[in-house]
Amino acid sequence: MNDASPTRSRRTATARPTSARGKAAKAPGLSEGGLEDDRPRNAAEAEVVKAAVRRYTRGEAIDMSDLAIEIGVGRATLYRRVGNRDRLLGLVLADRTEYSFRRAQRDIRETGVPGIVALLNRFMTDVLDAEPLKIFVQREPLLFIRLATSMGPIETRSARLLGEVMATEQAAGRFTPWLPIPVLAEAIVRLGDAFMYAHLLGGPRRDLRTSLDVTSLLLDPAAAREAAARAG
Repeated sequence: MNDASPTRSRRTATARPTSARGKAAKAPGLSEGGLEDDRPRNAAEAEVVKAAVRRYTRGEAIDMSDLAIEIGVGRATLYRRVGNRDRLLGLVLADRTEYSFRRAQRDIRETGVPGIVALLNRFMTDVLDAEPLKIFVQREPLLFIRLATSMGPIETRSARLLGEVMATEQAAGRFTPWLPIPVLAEAIVRLGDAFMYAHLLGGPRRDLRTSLDVTSLLLDPAAAREAAARAG
């Protein structure tokens, strides 16, 4: 899942949210291992990502030669810092994913499973409405699909962010996961992608409400069965 609204890999031992001061703190309920590091590896790489994000949010193409000139380094140095263009674009989209996710979090007042579902609804809607993302998809649709549906920075950042929320709700006694949180978070992210980007893969545009209904089932199977029994 990813977003790019201007208004709106290495292994890591633990899944860690970032505090307001930017320092890593372990989130309760997140298991160790399993996810690639989805953040810039150092200050030099972070500088490249920041410059690329500025271009992306203006709706501009990210050209590596132009970016190297802007930063004041040679192309070879730029590639050493970020690996390649695909990886850089993945980091840019992951950055915008987190921006949109944090923005959506501020607007959600519900807690527990309803709060998680409401957050995902707001987040996915904002992603699909983001103008810079629409421009990028129109310009490079196949690249976007490859980046958005592979287990790279975008997917892992989304799973981490969702896992943080689940872990917080679990610690507060408002959510009881029936699977390990990282497994559940990754499954929900993959499900959301399948619904959000179906039309880009040649299928019809799908209703996000169906995705949210299935997400509710994944988050609380017992409650979903009870609701189905009452409806039946």
